[in-house]
Amino acid sequence: MDDIILIGIDGGASKVLVHKVDILTNPMRFVALKPFIEVNYSSSELYSEKFKPVALNRQMKEHADGGPIMQTKAEANQEKAILESFNKAIRTILGENITEEVIIGLGLPGLKTEDKRGISAMANGPRMPEFLNKLEKSLSEEGYTTLNPIHAIGSDADYCGLGEQWGDEGGMRGVESAYYIGVGTGIADAMLIDGLNLPFDKCKPWIAKTWEMMANKEESYENLLSAKGIQTRYGKLVGMNLDELTQSEIYPWQIYERALEGEEAAAQIVNETARALSDLLFHRIRTLAVGAPETMLRDANRNLEIEHDHLGKVFERIVIGQRLGDIWEFKNFAPLLLDPVNENLGRLIHASDLPAEIKSEYLTKTNRLRDDLIIHSELRHAPALGAAVDAYLVWIEQ
Repeated sequence: MDDIILIGIDGGASKVLVHKVDILTNPMRFVALKPFIEVNYSSSELYSEKFKPVALNRQMKEHADGGPIMQTKAEANQEKAILESFNKAIRTILGENITEEVIIGLGLPGLKTEDKRGISAMANGPRMPEFLNKLEKSLSEEGYTTLNPIHAIGSDADYCGLGEQWGDEGGMRGVESAYYIGVGTGIADAMLIDGLNLPFDKCKPWIAKTWEMMANKEESYENLLSAKGIQTRYGKLVGMNLDELTQSEIYPWQIYERALEGEEAAAQIVNETARALSDLLFHRIRTLAVGAPETMLRDANRNLEIEHDHLGKVFERIVIGQRLGDIWEFKNFAPLLLDPVNENLGRLIHASDLPAEIKSEYLTKTNRLRDDLIIHSELRHAPALGAAVDAYLVWIEQ
């Protein structure tokens, strides 16, 4: 649409990514446009590498109390660096002399304020309760007078789902139900049921996010699947800490390469990852179909309900995104991830007590997993695209 400029923003823990988005019709879909502008927060002179967040228990108490968040001086300075980075990235994308309406969708980690325009708790960063007000003010002072108010700060996980549903190359296009797992530094979950994206927060009584779940009494799924978890576990086997691995540029991709070369420690890690992924996917399938109150959670006081509105449903597709999606796609790594996950998931479904009609949706007549069930995501920057989709749909409603 020529009369508006639509922008998607994914604010991460260490950098911000911004790109324009084009809107296609018949059917409606969205396309991320190059260039993708990334700005590291550390590029700001105001950024402090030594910044330490306020104690999380204090953050959570102040968030729960619902009162005003009193930023520390260190938080305020770190926020200025982040705002400066956002401003720089947006200005680079927009250029000068903008006359069209500008619509921005934006996602950030952390717990949001009640009005969804600020961050009231963040494990690894500053609290920023007035973030959108300050960002809009700084852009206005730069001369961007056609900017629409940014309606909310969204969740990167929810935006992954919207990006995969509405993106031109989205993995959730063409199906009515799907599960998305994006595995990078952390893990993002998204779910499409009956053609609607259902945020996990709205389904909290009956399904948990991956980071909340324990694979066994000792290990969480996040430790077994996330990039940081894979690095950390590998480091323990080879006597290197996370900083040393990062400095040596040994990330999950390199660990998979070492496993291909026959390194025993790397092979152990990738085998554990494949097992954990197949177990998690089976758990998702079971939870949707019949409920899973037996789920082990980090919070031992929380229990999931067996009953929910979608019992008996199946996922037509499972989408793996971000770093693990890249590994899934690479053919050389298939014997280490794709093949064992498909084989083990097929066995788990076949041997389970799931109803026969549920099993038949996932398995072939020879009881092997459908080849087209699990795919990798084509959208490396799904959260930014999803943020733009959300902003556009809200703008249309208004």
